[in-house]
Amino acid sequence: MSPVVVRDLPDGPERAAGDARMRELLSGPAPGPVAERLALLHFTGRRSGRPYTVPAGVHSLGGALVVATGSGWRHNFAGGMEGWLTWRGQRRTVRFALVDDAERTARGYLELYRRYGEAAPRRLGIAVRGEGAPGLDEFREAVIRHGLCLVEVVHLPASDSASTSGTSHAANERTPR
Repeated sequence: MSPVVVRDLPDGPERAAGDARMRELLSGPAPGPVAERLALLHFTGRRSGRPYTVPAGVHSLGGALVVATGSGWRHNFAGGMEGWLTWRGQRRTVRFALVDDAERTARGYLELYRRYGEAAPRRLGIAVRGEGAPGLDEFREAVIRHGLCLVEVVHLPASDSASTSGTSHAANERTPR
């Protein structure tokens, strides 16, 4: 059986508990080594107007900082949105933008998969079923079938209002997938 890429994340209470632990750890001034690859995304829901704080993996890809995700909150970033990123113990004003090119997304996932080796499934929230290593065709299929996406994160110059207005985000609020 040829390889198939699927989204693979814990659900329910296990995921909620893990997200809560990561929000607590990553919000501190000295989050430790985990803060090199994980960050908190702070944003306001487009339709709900609710504040969200979401732990997510961050990756360097083609000179850009990206988040690889298939979670439902990614739709908030279609067309771009300003928010905040807590990474490496610092909170910065950023612009999140959903990459809307499926081919670019598939190529990005393939590059990250190859870079991370055995750790790739855990770091990317995926699993590979079947025999062999997935190629570009398998990642194209996963982008279409499972909604795998990339979100670009661009640091913006800090302004007085932006650096303080996001500090009251509900850190323990459970976020939808």
